[in-house]
Amino acid sequence: MQQRAPSMRKSRHRANMGLPLLAVTVVLLRGCLSAPPSGGARERPCTPSCRCDGKIMYCESSAFRDVPHNVSAGTQGLSLRYNSLVDLRASQFAGLSQLVWLYLDHNYITDVDSRAFQGVRRLKELILNSNKITLLHNNTFHDIPNLRNLDLSYNKLQVLQPGQFQGLRKLLSLHLRSNSLKTVPMRVFLDCRNLEFLDMGYNRLRSLTRNAFAGLLKLIELHLEHNQFSKINFAHFPRLTNLRALYLQWNRIKSITQGMPWMWTSLHKLDLSGNELQVLETSTYQCLPNLQTLNLDSNKLSNVSQQVVNTWISLTTISLAGNVWLCNPSICPLVAWLRTFKGNKESAMICSGPEEVQGERIEEIVEASKTCRATSAPMTTKATTTAATTAATTTTTPAATAATTATDRTTTTTSADSTGTGSTGTDSTATLARLQPWTIPTPSVFGGQSTGNKTASSPVPTGVSPPTTATALPPPPPPPLSDNDYVSFHKIIAGTVALLLSVAIILLVIYVSWKRYPGSIKQLQQRSSGKKRQKKVRETERALSSPLQEYYVDYKPSHSETMDVLVNGTGPYTYTISGSRECEV
Repeated sequence: MQQRAPSMRKSRHRANMGLPLLAVTVVLLRGCLSAPPSGGARERPCTPSCRCDGKIMYCESSAFRDVPHNVSAGTQGLSLRYNSLVDLRASQFAGLSQLVWLYLDHNYITDVDSRAFQGVRRLKELILNSNKITLLHNNTFHDIPNLRNLDLSYNKLQVLQPGQFQGLRKLLSLHLRSNSLKTVPMRVFLDCRNLEFLDMGYNRLRSLTRNAFAGLLKLIELHLEHNQFSKINFAHFPRLTNLRALYLQWNRIKSITQGMPWMWTSLHKLDLSGNELQVLETSTYQCLPNLQTLNLDSNKLSNVSQQVVNTWISLTTISLAGNVWLCNPSICPLVAWLRTFKGNKESAMICSGPEEVQGERIEEIVEASKTCRATSAPMTTKATTTAATTAATTTTTPAATAATTATDRTTTTTSADSTGTGSTGTDSTATLARLQPWTIPTPSVFGGQSTGNKTASSPVPTGVSPPTTATALPPPPPPPLSDNDYVSFHKIIAGTVALLLSVAIILLVIYVSWKRYPGSIKQLQQRSSGKKRQKKVRETERALSSPLQEYYVDYKPSHSETMDVLVNGTGPYTYTISGSRECEV
């Protein structure tokens, strides 16, 4: 008993020591649970009429006239769309240092203080579209240098300050659509060196300064549609070396010029629809070697020259509908190009003139009237006449030497024949020239001479003999083959190959049949030989039966009582068998 007492005392002492430790632990746990967040402020409950999703607060369509005061300091996204905000005061968002995006669109904001965005340096997206902002101060956006997307479209901005976007070196997308801007200040985008998208459509811009887009070295897409441009000079875009799409539709553009020689190799899409273009300049498209999409619909184009068509070497999509196309020979270069074009094209091209073909499809009219084919024939005939006159003048000389033998006679005869044909060609040329005042100089080969060769002798007056020559002139060098010759040569080769293949197939079928069914071949041979024999027999029978022999009796009675002898049948008579005889009746 005495030994157990000390042990019990020790256990009680240990239990008494554990109670204070447990109490201290409970106090510490309560302190940790009731401690405020590391930011120094407690998480505020979500504002009434708002919806919170983590660190994002949506206060939309709630008729707020001011920014709510109890927005949590840790909020990263705040949407105040479709409310009744009128102005943005200085430091109104200063307590939201973690804010990344801010939506203020579809309000009634008219005034924005120059310090309205102080304290939100982390802001990357600011949406202010569909308000009534008329003026922005020069340093409005200087406090948010990390901005990536800025939307100011559908406001009432009339001017941009020279330093409006200064410091926005990380800006990627800028929307200025549907305002009342009339000019673009020089170098206004100079600090926006990373900008990739710029939309200035639906404004009142009439002209551009030379350095309006200076600094936009990474711009990819530029929208200038629905403005009031009447003339565009590509010299204003020399530093947009990365631009791929340029939208200029629905302006009043009458001409596009190339003010300085440079190649715009990056541009892939150009939209010029809905303008007043009447003529396309060759130099404009020569500087666009990599253009893939071209929209020219709803302009005032009547034709496209061969030189312009030759510059469209990389196009994959083209739109030409809604123009005032004239269905005469001037449309032929465009029609010929469209026939060989393999990309996407607008097929609804309608004739606007002449009156008899208004409203008809261009391709159908050209094909039916053979307009483009008729333009090349007069050129060929005319060149043939010139070549014939040259040959006749050269070879028909009164004092020809003995060296000019049968070759000269043949040349003279050919020239005379060509001259006779050429007179008719000249008349047809004159007639077509009156009906079709514009023709396409398409090279062709006729009579061994190229129509493109303009070398001809001077006309000899009537009654004056040409000068005599002692020796014959050397024959002209053979002209280069035209595309038509190459095409015909390829056709001949293709036809020959097809013929040889068909013969080879027939022989192969016969050989296989003979190998697989030898008895059938013999039967066919026997039948054919039997038919030949029967045919010979029939021909022999016909030959024998054709001169049919007719037997007739030549009576020669021995006395005068011939009738009685014949009746009794006892009188002598003679008969003769001979061939057929023609008797007259």
